[in-house]
Amino acid sequence: MRGRDATAAEVAAALLAPGARPVITSHHNPDADAIGSMLGLARALRAAGQDVTLAHADEPPVPGDLTFLLGPGEEILARPPADLDRRTYVAVDCASEKRMWSEEFHEVAATTVNIDHHKDNTRYGDLNHVLPDASSTAEVLMGVIAAAGIVLTPEIAAPLYAGMVTDTGRFGYTNTSPATHRAAAVLLETGIDHHELGRRLYEDQPRDRLALMGRALMRAEYRADGRFATAVLTDEDVADAGGEDTEGIVEMMRAGRGVAVAALVRAGGPPGAWRVSLRTTHPDVDVGAIAGAEGGGGHRAAAGFTTQSDPAELLDRIEGEVRARLGDATVR
Repeated sequence: MRGRDATAAEVAAALLAPGARPVITSHHNPDADAIGSMLGLARALRAAGQDVTLAHADEPPVPGDLTFLLGPGEEILARPPADLDRRTYVAVDCASEKRMWSEEFHEVAATTVNIDHHKDNTRYGDLNHVLPDASSTAEVLMGVIAAAGIVLTPEIAAPLYAGMVTDTGRFGYTNTSPATHRAAAVLLETGIDHHELGRRLYEDQPRDRLALMGRALMRAEYRADGRFATAVLTDEDVADAGGEDTEGIVEMMRAGRGVAVAALVRAGGPPGAWRVSLRTTHPDVDVGAIAGAEGGGGHRAAAGFTTQSDPAELLDRIEGEVRARLGDATVR
């Protein structure tokens, strides 16, 4: 079943309704926008007097480099409470119901609220507040929190800022708008330490990530006349690195001179599965569409999917798509 699109005010009313007792979750392999949106919304609703539960399917629910966003005693359960049928289930930054639990908790809940900014969102909620032009779900939540009349505090603002700054590439991606900067200014005005947040997000790099980044960059192949950078990381690479953190690697590959599109393929998920991350800044390439054809999704400039395809065959296929979209274009 699919519900209807809802305004920020309608979503705020549903979240503040007596007895709502929201359960907030997000997608598998959560990034800073997913975790930041969960925490920011939970803290805002608790400040308004609501009984809020956080739940997430992954173990651990928060990647190691984002645990600093958690407050003292802030707990994320491994699954929703047993009385979910009497609660409001809130999914943030999750384009599809398939990217949460295998169980269809969105069908079990008394009400499901879907808050997101992905253009390919499937509108699986009873109430769907999806703003594809927003830079991040954190930016979308700014409108919901304002509509609820909740005063922003540094505790609420900090995780939202983390989500916004990472999803915009430190305000450098094309999804950054004047509205994004205005929202960021509102968060900064609460007195958050944006310098420390930036340091923790970008300069406090875990060693497994650096090890895997080194391997990916050393092995990078440049296809489509140097315009398509690719790399494959195996289970052995992950074992040797002592971890599987690949955050930021595909962005580094795409930053190479002359590169329009980058693809990082890494072992992960079910046996024999590969996780693929795609990035581009070229206006003629929509990696969200490429990922969608492979059963995934995302944005025009950033997308991903999981596949059982052989990496070499997969990259040949994606190269064909990239060549078709770029034509004879020269990348500067």
